Amino acid sequence: MERVQAGDGDAYRALLEDIQPLIRGMLRRWFADADELADAGQETLLTLHRARHTYDPTRPFERWLGALARHTAADLLRRKMRRLRLEVGVDVVPDLPIEPATGGPSELERAIGALPTAQRDAFEMVKVDGLSFEEAAARSDTTVGALKVRAHRAYKSIKAALAR
Repeated sequence: MERVQAGDGDAYRALLEDIQPLIRGMLRRWFADADELADAGQETLLTLHRARHTYDPTRPFERWLGALARHTAADLLRRKMRRLRLEVGVDVVPDLPIEPATGGPSELERAIGALPTAQRDAFEMVKVDGLSFEEAAARSDTTVGALKVRAHRAYKSIKAALAR
């Protein structure tokens, strides 16, 4: 781990490969489901990456890693319990009427259509076309900052229009 902290990429790669079975073993106590176990293992590796600078080489590595795994597992289980409390179980799924499309524009389409052209273009490039701010700014021949302002103003306008 000292070599990892010193920036040795090969040592880091080897460490990550070597500790995966150890992490799975540590997490198996909390996660029986294979998918949850795999997710918790990946989350632990991410936590290790973010916290690697906190490791003290004079202390046992396995204990430090075990603490990371325990804290990660606790966080994931807390999130899961919070989500389960919000979910409502039903025996029968209710039939929801499917409304045929009226052919007219939806509220969202009307809200987007009412935007000034620059804001509408910024919104559509970023949210509809999936362009990054950099790509959208280059396409619209403006700065990234200006494009972000336009997009933010568009979000606020759309939100206000839909709230009415």
